[in-house]
Amino acid sequence: MISKLLYKFFKALTVILSIGSLVGCIAITPTSESLATATPAACQPSRLQTSKIEFPEIQGTVSTEGEMWALLFFDKAHAKEDLKIVWRITGSGKQFTVHARNEDGTVVSPTWGPDDHGSSTWERPGYEWGTGFNFPKPGCWTLTATRGTTIGEIRLDILAP
Repeated sequence: MISKLLYKFFKALTVILSIGSLVGCIAITPTSESLATATPAACQPSRLQTSKIEFPEIQGTVSTEGEMWALLFFDKAHAKEDLKIVWRITGSGKQFTVHARNEDGTVVSPTWGPDDHGSSTWERPGYEWGTGFNFPKPGCWTLTATRGTTIGEIRLDILAP
């Protein structure tokens, strides 16, 4: 009698666990309606700090070995304004590239630079370049800088003009 009850119990438990594991494997995909009504998350700009030379600076997020820093020559960034950013990045070689990508996929390159800076009073690791950006529209922009195998990013919340 007890063995029949245990058998039924384990059989029921097996069925319950099987159904539970199947439910866990079902992929839930958003519908076009839920995508249309989803609101984008607020921009999470990189954390500003004040450099020793009194300008705002950001330590970039580096996805490889090394360090990347950005020195901002503005307090608030507005679209359709010329903005100067000086970069320091570790790595090897004199080749340096930087571009900015908006949350909607728009990509912009610097309006000038990168200009090689031979000397500076800004003390951060790596070699230094200067760039100018003019963002065509407000929004959240991710700037990606590369030197050799070192790749870093900062995020800026660009305000309306």
